[in-house]
Order: sequence, then C-alpha cells, then structure tokens
Amino acid sequence: MLEKQESYSSIELKEHGRVQLRKTTKIIEDGNALSESHHREMRYPDQDITDLPDNIQAVINAYWTQDVKDAWAEFQQQANDLVD
Repeated sequence: MLEKQESYSSIELKEHGRVQLRKTTKIIEDGNALSESHHREMRYPDQDITDLPDNIQAVINAYWTQDVKDAWAEFQQQANDLVD
C-alpha cells in the first residue's frame, strides 16, 4: 500500500521578516521510501499563516513581533516608492 507523508523539514528566518519553509513529501510503500521531494515557499509578515501546522505557526509568530511587522511594512513602502 502506498502512503504519502508531508512534513515541514526546515524553517529559515530571513531578513525583513521573511520566513522560508521547506516541505518534504515522501511516498512510502511497505515502510520503505520510494521517493522524496522538496518544495520551498516564502511567507511574509503581512500574510495569513493559519493554513500551516500549529507548531510552524508558533515559530513564525514568535519571530513576527510588532517591530518585525513594522519593519516589513516600511520595507514594502520603500520598495513601492522606488517604483512610483
């Protein structure tokens, strides 16, 4: 019987409040891993993270203090000012 297992295998806290996540997907048959793949995604302080597992949300919320959120908003405003 085939089984698909997904888990977050890495959380990296980046500059400007960005968080990079690595999700690992394994296909298992009879206890043996047939394949393993990785997908990376970025999350930003102005994004909703309620779709993530509770333990991942806890790490991100600990990082995203109000100071980090304010710095992200300022960074975004500066980037928008350059474009205008």
